[in-house]
Amino acid sequence: MSVGLRTRSRRDAQRRLSVVALVVAALLAGCAGESDGDDALSLVDGSSASAAPVELEGVDGGTVLTSATAIPIDAIDPDSAAASCLREEFAELDAVGSAVVRVGVASESVTFEEASRRGLFTCSNSAGPREENRRWCDGAYGQLYSGRLRDPRLSILCKTTDGPYVGFAWVQPADDVRYVAVEQPEYTEVYEAAGGLPIRIATVSGVDVETSSATFSLSEHDAEGRRIREYELEAFVAG
Repeated sequence: MSVGLRTRSRRDAQRRLSVVALVVAALLAGCAGESDGDDALSLVDGSSASAAPVELEGVDGGTVLTSATAIPIDAIDPDSAAASCLREEFAELDAVGSAVVRVGVASESVTFEEASRRGLFTCSNSAGPREENRRWCDGAYGQLYSGRLRDPRLSILCKTTDGPYVGFAWVQPADDVRYVAVEQPEYTEVYEAAGGLPIRIATVSGVDVETSSATFSLSEHDAEGRRIREYELEAFVAG
């Protein structure tokens, strides 16, 4: 009887050790998945980041989908960030159509089309310091020629919390482009077309304050993720 009890005790202990080992292995696997996955990142507004909804041809490594929201001008909340851009930064301009609010890992922007249809204007933001605790740390105006931009209107006044500058610029992809992918140091940030307006992209790499310039490594993709073109955009702050 005592031998049988010792045998069962030994077997029970082995079972418990096996269960513990499986649980530990599962936890370790889960932690590894979180550290390697795109969901481990968050956007600058604190919301969780997710990967692009489709596989983008030619894009290696992890992707992070920025959020894009088109808001009709007459539906903008007076207390919203978009309204503060109109009120505090561009009070002399009237907007038409929809404002497009974009939020990325280190950047936030809102783009408007001028009521005259002759220009675009935007406010930009990051998590870093800014003058007088303003809601937006930068802004830009771009003139349209036959409905298109000739200048990406680079701005580099915003900073991250760690110090590097953030470069903002517009790109105006073709009608069949659904996603614009921008290479970042550890991932690729993806911007979805919205509101029929040029896309305000951002980068935390390739910004050169001394030359007032920034280089963006881009690729454009259709709705299925097929690559339409790949290029580098070298932009300069307008004088």
